[in-house]
Amino acid sequence: MAYLVATPSLSIKTDKTAGVVSTGASGGVGPYTYQWYRDTATPVTPGAGNLVAGATALTLNDSGLIPNTAYYYVLRALDTGNADDPKDSNELAVLTNPQTLSPNQFDLQPLVGKLDMAPNLNDIAVQIDASQTTPLYAGMWVNIVDSTGGIPKVVGCTANTDGALGPINYDVKSRSFNAGDRAEISIAGNCMYLMPTASGARGAQAVMDITSGGGVKPATGATGSTVVGWFPDKPAAGVPCRVMLSTPSFKLDS
Repeated sequence: MAYLVATPSLSIKTDKTAGVVSTGASGGVGPYTYQWYRDTATPVTPGAGNLVAGATALTLNDSGLIPNTAYYYVLRALDTGNADDPKDSNELAVLTNPQTLSPNQFDLQPLVGKLDMAPNLNDIAVQIDASQTTPLYAGMWVNIVDSTGGIPKVVGCTANTDGALGPINYDVKSRSFNAGDRAEISIAGNCMYLMPTASGARGAQAVMDITSGGGVKPATGATGSTVVGWFPDKPAAGVPCRVMLSTPSFKLDS
């Protein structure tokens, strides 16, 4: 009667593969035939649902596995004289390695809820100023009324207002914004990080600073053609800061 003389053993594994080997059967009538079975639950009951297709040798190179997951292997042996009496090995438990990611790739995993990614550089957080007496709505344009620090204070305006920042983003939790509420706005233009050479106020125009250090600085007085954009954040000298670049359709000069 056929039986396996040893429990299968692990030869090598990665995050998605397992190499499993076993000694042959003995004590029956050869030649023997073999079939591997694999399951993620124990004990393994060999059947059509956990049969590893085509795995009929004493060596199994199993691939396409899930990282950091336990798999259980059984090798079934059948000898020529006992076709109706197969013999199964003991189980071999294999835990695949944790996934190894390329530094240039993100790990794709099932998520529950919203993934909080890095903020959109063309969005800024704002607070509705206390002087705003009527609610603001998603899509309404706003303008800065206080840029001395902290979260920018804004009030409603029209899209063609000189220096308008942009429209309030749609918020599924609140479509109406009152004085003191927080919101996000989509600001016009394209964003770049540039190096301010001087500190200034949020909302100030950014002008080229043609000095040995170079960079940009908040505008003071008439600046002419050197305006490159404006600061959605409060610029600090020597600290890279977002600058919203001017476009022909976006007026910055006062």
